[in-house]
Amino acid sequence: MSMLKTLLLACVLVLTVPASNFASAADETEAGQAQATETHGTVEGDEVHADAEGEHDEAGHGGHDSSQMPPILSFDPGAAVANLAIFLGVFLILAKFVWPVILGGLKAREDKIHSDLHQAQEANEKAQQILADYEKKVAEASAEAQTILADARKDAQSNATRIVDEAKAEAARQSERAQADIETAKKVALAEIADQTSAVAMSVAKQVVGRELQPSDHADLIRNALDQIPSKN
Repeated sequence: MSMLKTLLLACVLVLTVPASNFASAADETEAGQAQATETHGTVEGDEVHADAEGEHDEAGHGGHDSSQMPPILSFDPGAAVANLAIFLGVFLILAKFVWPVILGGLKAREDKIHSDLHQAQEANEKAQQILADYEKKVAEASAEAQTILADARKDAQSNATRIVDEAKAEAARQSERAQADIETAKKVALAEIADQTSAVAMSVAKQVVGRELQPSDHADLIRNALDQIPSKN
């Protein structure tokens, strides 16, 4: 669409202002300057003749300016057609060989820009995905560490409780064992005392009673003696 507008504008300019008019106007200007220089050199010897010639030149130029239009405003159909043909030829050459190269370069640049933007977007998305994965792994590692720490604390508490319970049980067993040993030692000691005092008691009783004691009497005496001994428990 922009190329069509440019073509139409150029056609209008070519048809309205032909290039040959500019050339003819320039030629007439140069001819007028040359004639004025020649006239000035001729009239230096005769002032009267110069004045008359000057009046004649002014009258002639005044009539010529009033009878003809300026060259730049005139219209020459032949020159316009020639200029239009030249313009069309140049335009076709440009459209055939130059514009495709320019448009191809612009298209390639546009495609490269789109490709770079697409690659940058993909790289950004990939970076965001990597960051999300990293944050997820960090969160999972932190949660796993918290779980391991909680399990370790739980195991330590359980082990401590188990050790304390085992120590208490062992202390209770040792206390019971010591108590049993004490009772056993007490019974052994009492038995030894009973054995040692049995003979003495029988001898004393025999002397006091005047007869030999029977085993049942001996047992009763020992039992009574043991009952009179105070217990530490």
